Amino acid sequence: KKKEKPPKEPMVGPLSVFRFADSWDILMLFVGTVMAVANGVVLPLMCIVFGDMTDSLVNNFTFPENMTYPLEEEMTTFAIYYSILGAVVLIAAYLQVSLWTLAAGRQVKRIRKLFFHRIMQQDIGWFDVNETGELNTRLTEWVAEKSHTTRTPFHVRPV
Repeated sequence: KKKEKPPKEPMVGPLSVFRFADSWDILMLFVGTVMAVANGVVLPLMCIVFGDMTDSLVNNFTFPENMTYPLEEEMTTFAIYYSILGAVVLIAAYLQVSLWTLAAGRQVKRIRKLFFHRIMQQDIGWFDVNETGELNTRLTEWVAEKSHTTRTPFHVRPV
């Protein structure tokens, strides 16, 4: 009276997830990954700039009144650094998400097209055994799983 466990489905390797990717998809995935690294590098750089800015403020208050310290010039420099880092984050984050999402959408489109062509090549008896609604459901579920494994958790409009 033991409950039988359903058989485990075979695991997919990390590279086999991208077997439907062409050279443009691989290029987009590579550039998207580089942009993700650039986006991640900016936070430590911002911490360094913030530390230098704090040191500048502390040094300004430790000098006697008669000595001049170019605080305004240094704060302008730090504001420029922050603006540059903000622009890098904006561009890198956008490219990271958009390139990965675009590559996933292209792969999903290719999978659907190949599936449709393979269905059309089947013998007529095959359609007696497999119901149309079942095939559509299985395709939709499989493509949804595929698209979730190759992109960030943002929504991709149907292709």
